[in-house]
Amino acid sequence: MIYEAEWVLPVTSPAIKQGAVVVDQGSVIDFGSAAEVRTRHPEREVTSFHHAILLPGFVNTHVHLDYSVFRGLLDDCDFGDWMLRFMVAKRRLEPADYAASALLGARECVSSGITSIGDTVFDGEATMRAANRFGLRAHAFVEAFGMDDTKISRVVKQTADRVGRLREIAGPLAHVGVSPHAPYTVSGPLYRALTEFAKAEHLKIATHLAESRAEVTFVRNGSGVLAHDFREMVGWDDLTVTPTGTSPIKYLEQWDVFEGDVIAIHCVQASQTDIEVLKRYDVAVAHCPKSNAKLGCGIAPIGAMLAEGVRVGLGTDSLASNNILDMFDEMRMTIFLQRASQQSAVCMGAQQALEMATIGGARVLGSHDLVGSIDVGKRADLIAVDMEHSHFAPIDDPVSALVYGANQEDVFFALIDGKVVYDRKTFVTVDSERIAHEADLVRGKLRG
Repeated sequence: MIYEAEWVLPVTSPAIKQGAVVVDQGSVIDFGSAAEVRTRHPEREVTSFHHAILLPGFVNTHVHLDYSVFRGLLDDCDFGDWMLRFMVAKRRLEPADYAASALLGARECVSSGITSIGDTVFDGEATMRAANRFGLRAHAFVEAFGMDDTKISRVVKQTADRVGRLREIAGPLAHVGVSPHAPYTVSGPLYRALTEFAKAEHLKIATHLAESRAEVTFVRNGSGVLAHDFREMVGWDDLTVTPTGTSPIKYLEQWDVFEGDVIAIHCVQASQTDIEVLKRYDVAVAHCPKSNAKLGCGIAPIGAMLAEGVRVGLGTDSLASNNILDMFDEMRMTIFLQRASQQSAVCMGAQQALEMATIGGARVLGSHDLVGSIDVGKRADLIAVDMEHSHFAPIDDPVSALVYGANQEDVFFALIDGKVVYDRKTFVTVDSERIAHEADLVRGKLRG
């Protein structure tokens, strides 16, 4: 099949006006100007998207599909208060409810142009089955918690069992990893034990890190809302909190966590010294600008990370902390927050943001040899964005038009691993209305 569009954005090579991409058996086998591609492949069927931009599918490096039904219930909270309210809300749902929630999140990912996800999973089976059903390329990181060091062996075994179960149901596009949740929910010795387990099993590690000042206060001083109210709520109030006198990033370095293959989620509260640690160990960063801003956590120093050569990809976080899974919003927010914080309009631009949403995210998840750009030999994860009614028309710079002018509603086509999963705003293989209805029934439990 030949897919043509007014613009093709390979991402790692220049934009092509009146371009085309040839897909065969799930792979990109050719791309270039439409006229030349048609000449080289005269026998192939052509699908033309006309006034559209064709580009690689977005790589969402951090999301929680199974928290999707919490959208809008926890707005206008600081991080600490949000965490406490979220813990209470989660208790209203049964395990089966998360299946409907994960399907809702997967539906929004695909319709938003997201074709790959990195998901730290609370209910891993719900997320994995939702990803399989929609055909998403998924990296599911099994969350682990524990501050009682007498239970380390038990937690590691439980994590290993969950990893094994997810591997059994994982689809051909799915990978399983481990997620020690965060420094305020996982002790240093447990972090080390989980890192050793992940290394032995050749698993990636994803962990929430340096997200908020509340976390910094907890790690450095052993105080604050995460040391008191939160620990009391989860039953850890009888466990001793030991101040470390250091940053969350330096704290994990002390426990050899970065000896593993690590994705650090957030890294808002990262100093230049912290960034140098991330670079030294080749730690990748999942940047979630909207969620961080909404919860009042701050602005991650992404410009400094990129300058040091740290791998950075964009993430939306969950619908519980970010109301829409719109990677266009994330690209714009990344640019605007960096420009505002540095008081410079040239410190970051549209091309950099687009790279973080595609090939940069693929580098974070370790899938850059397969996806993230349009290149011969890569898998065909492609999306089409309608620009016919764009305020940018006529388009002179397609990257600028896409990043500054488009949104998730403009996505009308998605191809994952060469399979059409979303066409003319219609899901090919799932009943979208039924998914929405079942999710609304679950949402009713949260309203009560």
